[in-house]
Amino acid sequence: MKLLLDFPTIGEPHYAQGIAASKIIERSKKIYPIEENKHPYAALGEKQAKVVREGNTVHVYMTMIRSHFAPDNIEGIKVGDKVYFHVTNLEQDWDTPHGFSVMGARNAELLIMPGQTETLLWEPDRIGVFPFYCTDFCSALHQEMQGYVRVSPANSNVPLTWKLGDKPPVQ
Repeated sequence: MKLLLDFPTIGEPHYAQGIAASKIIERSKKIYPIEENKHPYAALGEKQAKVVREGNTVHVYMTMIRSHFAPDNIEGIKVGDKVYFHVTNLEQDWDTPHGFSVMGARNAELLIMPGQTETLLWEPDRIGVFPFYCTDFCSALHQEMQGYVRVSPANSNVPLTWKLGDKPPVQ
């Protein structure tokens, strides 16, 4: 390839490169069909997002897409619960992975590729409000990808509720 010009462009501090699309198009997978996700805890759309308690085990069926999680506000988790976050990345474009982590978790974050579901186990050991957030830069609204879990004492009777943004809580 012959170099035609070598200087930063006005308004953009990075160099640019070009290549004919015909050279890479056959090797590029553009879309990950969400319907091919066979994870047993997948939520294949925001309407399938929910939080379910089974004794001291809680399953959070969560979705993520630029720029939010569903649900993004969970209450009624108790100290000592085993909380399984089953997080589905609803993005289908090949270059939009998302990350997931809960503040205070003793394990690493998740990297969730487009169309996939991954699970993180979190066992809260104290009361408080704990943020969860996207850990992989995904778009200009990356910092908006966050939510909160309120953890109550083990013997509390706080009902298990969840919501997305300003929508009313679900029980």
